[in-house]
Amino acid sequence: MSLKLYNTLTNRKEEFDPIDEKSVKIYSCGQTIYDDMHVGNAKTYAAWDILNRYLVWKGYEVFHVMNITDVGHLTDDADEGEDKVEKAAKEKRLEPMELVTEQVRKWYREMDSLDMKRHNVNPRATGHIIEMIQAVEDIIDNGYAYEKNGSVYFDVKKFHEDHDYPRLGGRTLEDLRTGAGGRVSKEELDEKRSPFDFALWIKADPEHMMKWPSPWSLGYPGWHLECSIMGIKYLGERFDIHTGGVDHIFPHHPNERAQDMAIADINEEPVNYWLHSEHITVEGEKMSKSEGNFYTVSELLEEFEPQVIRTFFASIHYRSQSDFSLEVLEESRKKFERFRNTIRNVKGSDNGEKDDLKDDIVWIKEEFQEAMDDDLNTPLAMSKLLEFSSRINKKLDNKKSILEEAKETLVELLGVLGIILEDGEESEGVSETAVKKHIDLLLKIRENLREKSEYDLADMIRDELKKSGIVVEDSEDGPRWYVSR
Repeated sequence: MSLKLYNTLTNRKEEFDPIDEKSVKIYSCGQTIYDDMHVGNAKTYAAWDILNRYLVWKGYEVFHVMNITDVGHLTDDADEGEDKVEKAAKEKRLEPMELVTEQVRKWYREMDSLDMKRHNVNPRATGHIIEMIQAVEDIIDNGYAYEKNGSVYFDVKKFHEDHDYPRLGGRTLEDLRTGAGGRVSKEELDEKRSPFDFALWIKADPEHMMKWPSPWSLGYPGWHLECSIMGIKYLGERFDIHTGGVDHIFPHHPNERAQDMAIADINEEPVNYWLHSEHITVEGEKMSKSEGNFYTVSELLEEFEPQVIRTFFASIHYRSQSDFSLEVLEESRKKFERFRNTIRNVKGSDNGEKDDLKDDIVWIKEEFQEAMDDDLNTPLAMSKLLEFSSRINKKLDNKKSILEEAKETLVELLGVLGIILEDGEESEGVSETAVKKHIDLLLKIRENLREKSEYDLADMIRDELKKSGIVVEDSEDGPRWYVSR
């Protein structure tokens, strides 16, 4: 069986054929790190985590890059507005990099809590300014950009003559004419040759906080440029898969594609497969920070085990829009409990004589792979795993060795979906939510001890938690903790 993925570049499912037959290179657009991760962000990251895990399960070596945007992403998602990081930092009365440092730490903690595999590289935009300036110079030298009043713009019409600019997403330049005109102010049109053009380097206003010297001005890079440079630096001029949300289909990813080709001055496609994840909605509206209709991951982790949240993510197809509610998560909790109870039932079973689970083990592996090979059809894979779980429960009179093999198969395939069921942890019946509440209680006791100047006892609690892998950090807002991995 061969994996097929829906490629936004061609608008159809295509058989996956990596550049290197043994390895796969993936770039994923990551967090603009000015605020907490919400469940919509996490759903998209979970989709690419499952892609990574499934490719590894199929025998590939995967090198996965997901960026962290800490400069240049403006509030209108184009070339105007405030920098999102600067705006949030001002509101919180923090230095921009102080806010970024705090949010990056929290992002890693929450990604770890949700059992997202650590990416090979999480590059930050501010760490690649030198490469971005060099890339802008290359694009100018290759004839696809121009400077005006200290800013540098990509010449879309010139590129379109050679390479079909809006091919990604199946549009034409005429389709984009109204949209581009609507996005560009009169002031921008005074700068740009065409409303289609976008900024590679932006001259900073005097009050702008994050800015760097360049041959054109004291300024900062365009948001689209950043991903091109970080992708090329860590994956090369051509790589296998680029992922993101459907909101990246235009203009972010067409602009990336154009930049990639202009930097290297190549005619061949820089990325073979472009994958896009659909939004999560709340009462039919896109979940977004700007709308204020979102649930943060940290809020959900206070009420639900991480595996429950991952069960929810695996129950919806990455290209399907899904309406989110706490009731939906309750349904996911029931699904996860069915899996956990099956594991407990196997552990508590006596030796039997039958071995008729063998055919079921072969069946689930075939059904699981067939579902996942069809553009990562996780809802179908989940339904098959639930059926397999029921078959195990009906055949607990099998030999212990066969039951163990069935259990290990269930744990393995759930793990491919990012639903981690570790052997040994289920038998105690203690949920992660309960563990977190105990840790929080210990921290409250520690704070009371500190208020009474009983620092030795307070330090003992902190030190004992650290021995268990729980690191406590004190801040003005109170103590925070995370799991050290």
